[in-house]
Amino acid sequence: MSTSQFVNNLGETLEQGDVVIIGRAKKSSLDGLPAIIEADLADSAYDTRVCGIVCEVHVELKLDSDLEPGPAGTAKKAPRAKAGQKEPKAESSGSQAFSLAELELLDRTKVHPGQLGYLINQGVYSYCKVDADIAPINPGDLLTTSPTRGHAQKVLQPTKAVGAILGKALGSLKKGKGRIPVLITLE
Repeated sequence: MSTSQFVNNLGETLEQGDVVIIGRAKKSSLDGLPAIIEADLADSAYDTRVCGIVCEVHVELKLDSDLEPGPAGTAKKAPRAKAGQKEPKAESSGSQAFSLAELELLDRTKVHPGQLGYLINQGVYSYCKVDADIAPINPGDLLTTSPTRGHAQKVLQPTKAVGAILGKALGSLKKGKGRIPVLITLE
């Protein structure tokens, strides 16, 4: 499975399984990092800017704040977050560091505005949002972007799909919107 980092500059939260396209923004780097994709939700059929499926938020572990000094120079784990506490607040600063306690509460399936995330751009992935109201989807069907925001659809016009193929369906959905596993090939 191949992943790439992207930055969410949409002003709305992206979720695991969202189909994304290369954003229209001109920004090519973030805080001195090499070029990073700015991703937008797919919202039109057969979009050749398709670049993958949202996987999870990019986080780093806070090593210093995770441990507190213990007796005689030893270290002990920081107190665990209590059940019922709110999820750590996401900051709009790209890559973020969290303590182990904060990571336990973090919903890593959502990439908030300004955060860095990972997208899957090749290989098998189990969470692709699809719209089968356009056409039923069966294993082996080619998938492309859909007019349903953040979803894929079955390719119905193969000549129109050149350069806009997300991959192949590995599961099926007869009708409605849902999630299925896919083989991402980006053709």
